Amino acid sequence: MAEKSGIGWTHHTVNPWWGCEKVGEVCRHCYIEGIMKRAGIKHPFEGPRRTKTWKMPLLWNRKAEMDSVRRRVFTCSMSDFFHTEADPWRPDIWQLVRQCEALDWLILTKQSERITECLPGDWGETGYPNVWLGVTCGHSRSYHRVADLLQIPATIKFISAEPLLGRLDFRHYLPGIDWVITGCEQAAKGTRRPMELEWVRDIYQQCLETGTAHYFKQYYAKERGIPRTDGVLDDKVCQRFPRQLVQEV
Repeated sequence: MAEKSGIGWTHHTVNPWWGCEKVGEVCRHCYIEGIMKRAGIKHPFEGPRRTKTWKMPLLWNRKAEMDSVRRRVFTCSMSDFFHTEADPWRPDIWQLVRQCEALDWLILTKQSERITECLPGDWGETGYPNVWLGVTCGHSRSYHRVADLLQIPATIKFISAEPLLGRLDFRHYLPGIDWVITGCEQAAKGTRRPMELEWVRDIYQQCLETGTAHYFKQYYAKERGIPRTDGVLDDKVCQRFPRQLVQEV
């Protein structure tokens, strides 16, 4: 778990379990593999394993309440929240979500077909007020995930087009989407697949047309070997959050 996340669009990162499986083209150079192998886990894609530290969100929640702010928590950056083998543990994390009302839990999945069956019984017609539900769609073969997401009630719905692997047209879906994240693939030079800034510009324009918040997370500049995270696109910082976002510091 990360007290302060290095991911620009979240404050914290929580991983109730580690380990995943590759389910599509965007997973080809998944960062999870390298991190887990460095941690001594030889087979990171054999399914998740539950972690031991679950108390940090309670501390973050108390701090957010004391400061009268909200904090965003990216959930399962090292796995998939809706992974089949995590089914026995998911009721526990839903209980933690309910306890931490000052935290906005950002749940991003590539297994959109499992969302409905994995929601808690009290999800209701609008979803939990502190859960943002998102799907990864960085390739044209992943549009079906966005279609699945639109069928599910949620306070905020978002798309992560990271890694962005081609030109995407979200216009059909954006009226029901609150937020779109774009970003390049982070991988070793010579391995990572390039992202054209024109693809980002196109999505930015689509978001402008529908009033959808756009967050440009990262890209590789020619003169640098690490990705830039300033969100600058054509001399403008493009790192907006959904309009429903309440106060933060």
